Parts: sequence; C-alpha cells; structure tokens
Amino acid sequence: MIIKEKFDLSLNHIGIVIDKNSQNSFRENFLFDNIQGVHILFKFSEHFDCFIEYLTNEGRAKNYKLGFNHLCYNVKNFDQLDEIHRFIIQNDLGIRLTLPEKSISEHCNYVSFYQLKIFNIIEFNIIKSSD
Repeated sequence: MIIKEKFDLSLNHIGIVIDKNSQNSFRENFLFDNIQGVHILFKFSEHFDCFIEYLTNEGRAKNYKLGFNHLCYNVKNFDQLDEIHRFIIQNDLGIRLTLPEKSISEHCNYVSFYQLKIFNIIEFNIIKSSD
C-alpha cells in the first residue's frame, strides 16, 4: 500500500469481524468498546507476526461483513497523522471516517479510521499523544 511505504508505517493489527454470538467460543474475555459499541479481543498471531483484533458485528460494525475488515498501522504522533491525512485528501485516495478517539485497548492509543478507495478501511494508531 502506497501510504505504508511513503510514511514507513509498521503494522499494529489486523481487524476481523466475527458474529456477536461466536465470542463465547473464545477462552479469553472480550472488552466492550463504548465508543464503537462493539466487543473486542486482541490475540497475537505467530503466523502474521502481529495482533489480530476480533470485533463483533454490532454497534458501528453491525452492517460489516464477517471476516477481514481492516489493517491498523502505527503512526508516530498527531503531526504524522496530519501529514497522512493531507496526502490522502490531496491525492483523492479516500475519506476520514472518524476523528482520533482514545482506544480502550492496551494495544492502541488514539485511533482514526479512513475509507480508502483502493483498499477499504485503514485504521491509524497514534503512538504518542504529544512530543
């Protein structure tokens, strides 16, 4: 993906939508994200060498198809996110879906979602709130 290479971003996690009722088949407990209205669980995948975020199809995700949903990339700070935002808008690559919001997960800090024309949904995890 052009944004990943241009801004030298590392993968934080892969987002997978699961049926709300299937969370019972996991041994771990899901957290409820009040902002998104979904239950989430992060599990590390040796195969992908990153975390997999399982999110239930409810709240914001109630109309999402089951299966792969998004990639999340780490960005250094809000300034880098602003650069990425300008690049996306100036090159007509997509739109921002959410302003940065504090994540309830220990795996993310502040996150912002974008709908890209060439890839679908990308999440950016802002590692540092300020310098």
